[in-house]
Amino acid sequence: MFPITSIVVAAHIDDLLAESAAQRLAKSARDSNRVNPFASALNGVWSILHGADRSAGLPKLTDYPFRS
Repeated sequence: MFPITSIVVAAHIDDLLAESAAQRLAKSARDSNRVNPFASALNGVWSILHGADRSAGLPKLTDYPFRS
């Protein structure tokens, strides 16, 4: 190859490598900012359970014939 051609090809390869590295960096930053769907669902369930009245689901055991 001609020296000028090899310089142009090397510069183009360097540009492609830099663009690829920038895309990988952007993808890794985007993936780390995502919220874990399992953790958010678990937090939602816990917030519902903490706000619930614990005695609301249980019947009162008064005047039952089997209770002494």
